[in-house]
Amino acid sequence: MARLELFAPLERHFGSIKPMEPRPAETPFDDPEYVYQIKWDGIRILAFIIKGQVRLQNRKGRDRTAQYPELQQLAELIRSEEALLDGEVVVMEGGKPSFPRVIQRDFCQNRRTILPLSRRLPCTYCLFDLLFLDRKDLTGEPLIDRQHLLSEVASSRWPLYITENFSSGISLYRRAEELGLEGIVAKLKRSPYLLGQKSDYWLKVKPRRRLLCIVGGLKMSKGTVGAILLGAYDNGVIRYLGRAGSGLTRRDLEILRQYIATGRAAAPPFADPPPDKDCLWLEPRLTVMIEFAEWTPDLKLRAPVVVGFSTRPPGDAVI
Repeated sequence: MARLELFAPLERHFGSIKPMEPRPAETPFDDPEYVYQIKWDGIRILAFIIKGQVRLQNRKGRDRTAQYPELQQLAELIRSEEALLDGEVVVMEGGKPSFPRVIQRDFCQNRRTILPLSRRLPCTYCLFDLLFLDRKDLTGEPLIDRQHLLSEVASSRWPLYITENFSSGISLYRRAEELGLEGIVAKLKRSPYLLGQKSDYWLKVKPRRRLLCIVGGLKMSKGTVGAILLGAYDNGVIRYLGRAGSGLTRRDLEILRQYIATGRAAAPPFADPPPDKDCLWLEPRLTVMIEFAEWTPDLKLRAPVVVGFSTRPPGDAVI
């Protein structure tokens, strides 16, 4: 596939291009030809800076300018008339990015509530690439050169954070696991930027993650338990997070059968219950530890697996 190129005026490309994406890798590695970065758990955003104005688009080309008013400050933090930036918008909570909180920002459409929400849940733009600067297309330049130029024109102060490079993918991955972060991305130093393409130039390595969930119901199949319906507290209500059947053992099924005898509920405990038929609702008192791959854009758990039931109280199950 031929490499797409950027042309002035930069505004012509708004909404019509997509960012470069990494391919998955199974294990972290060390190679001096690569740099390694934290993979941010947020919303991928291309930021267009055009004559003092900032326009934002997501990975699908949809306009997200209104959702993040604080990012208008990017125009003051990049020394240029025209620039195209690639990064991730995150909302920090408890010292690390919270995907549920940034989704709350991204889904907000009401202009009267966007500004108060931006004050309560301020975002940070984690910048990691520079694609265009003052009428010059940089996508064909090596990554390391783009990053050097970025360091010269960008001021790293809120709401802008310039993503750091690390020399060891294995060490960074271990640290990401310890901190409960989404993972890491390995990037070939000499790689060009391939608009709209997935490439082995960039490789993402993500650990499986864990979350304590509430058992809010069961998906039944011919009178037997097919899957657990999962939830967790979000702003005081229990949000439905999907269902998990993988990992259930005979002992787990026996625990569920015993709980059904005393824990049946007439209505779902979820604020947004699934539309599925053949659901048996339960009082939200039983908790379970779930391992999952990642959050989906609609805030469900991707590829959830049951690790085991927990003695922790339902109030601990929070997203």
